Amino acid sequence: MCLERGKTWEGDDPVCYFDDHNRNWNCATLSEIRDICYEGQDLQSGVHYEYCGDDKFATFNIHEVRDKGDRWIGLCLYIAWYKNRGMTDAIWILDGRDDIPREPTEDELLSIIEYFKGNENV
Repeated sequence: MCLERGKTWEGDDPVCYFDDHNRNWNCATLSEIRDICYEGQDLQSGVHYEYCGDDKFATFNIHEVRDKGDRWIGLCLYIAWYKNRGMTDAIWILDGRDDIPREPTEDELLSIIEYFKGNENV
């Protein structure tokens, strides 16, 4: 999604999450995930958003979401960020199979975006 969108602002160049997890900056894919649960909008079923001081986090119930290969992704997507800046601090999938959260793949995030953007009016 970063390649497709390109750079549409003045300032630092984007750093895609899938190129550098620790330095991501204005990653288009993560921005789409964050936009689904943006502060002040009516949230759809399955999305929980919290604003704690300047920190924000959201959880997505993804138990019905399948990836492009029709494989089950997991139970929950967790994402955290600071203010409305371009960096996402954490993003994890909990799948209930292991005790350790794991980083999502690009295909998994695209499937989650498609699922929730397609169900906005639910």
